[in-house]
Amino acid sequence: MSVDALSILVEKDAIFQLIRTTAARLDEEALDGWLALFANEARYEIKTYGPEIKAGMSWWHSNRDELENILSEVKQHVRDPGQRLHLVTPISIEFLNERATSLSHFSIVHTDTEGNSKIYAAGRYDDTFIKQDSQWLYEKHCVVLDTRKLEPFTHLPL
Repeated sequence: MSVDALSILVEKDAIFQLIRTTAARLDEEALDGWLALFANEARYEIKTYGPEIKAGMSWWHSNRDELENILSEVKQHVRDPGQRLHLVTPISIEFLNERATSLSHFSIVHTDTEGNSKIYAAGRYDDTFIKQDSQWLYEKHCVVLDTRKLEPFTHLPL
């Protein structure tokens, strides 16, 4: 294996680890740790396609500072007491200099307080990463939902 091929495998593994860490931190509601995975100029977005209007819709679009403010208030809200489990499958990664893009498929399983589980949401992550100080961070974390009816809706990131 060439040095370049080995380098690419190491970098892919680092991004795959970042994607898995993202899911784990959301499941644990370790929101400060989740936010630490974002570059200073990063953005977070949730979007979907609305067949009724035949157009894309953006449900959430925040920069890192806005995310920090929103997440700082999460514990003040009445929330669903159930648990969420993110199941994420990284599909592809492409590199261009100190940036990378990735596609991952995901589903989120919601388990209520009585132990009943069901798929809460499904879709894909279309992400852009930037390498800063030898560490990959999100430049844009974009949630593209197939699911359009979320019950109960959450103000936590997906």
